Amino acid sequence: MRIIVIVLLLLGAHFSLAPFAPAQAGQATFYWPFARDSKPIFNDIGGLATLLFAGVAGLCFLAAALALLGIAIPADWWPVLVVSGAIASSLLYILYFGPYALLPVAIDAALLWGLQIESWTVAGLCGS
Repeated sequence: MRIIVIVLLLLGAHFSLAPFAPAQAGQATFYWPFARDSKPIFNDIGGLATLLFAGVAGLCFLAAALALLGIAIPADWWPVLVVSGAIASSLLYILYFGPYALLPVAIDAALLWGLQIESWTVAGLCGS
């Protein structure tokens, strides 16, 4: 189960950091949901909010993966990192809602479901 959660965290980081390396205009796909011509729903808050949400979500997901692997990040931080990353990622994809936002939002929902409903913990996922 730990490997599945790590894959979900890395996919969440990938989708969240996609705005920093967008696809060519008109080339957005389900695996690379941002393109140079992607437009936010609210034009007035698009630029800075995009960078903020993308950066926070991407860094939180990467840090949560490191915590789950036991590298450099305390295991106690794991739930906060997952929740923070999922919220920031969800806000990012609500801002750019479209058909390619469904997979990233589903990954956020799966991570939150596991954390809140299934009570995933670092110790439980690592088999300790």
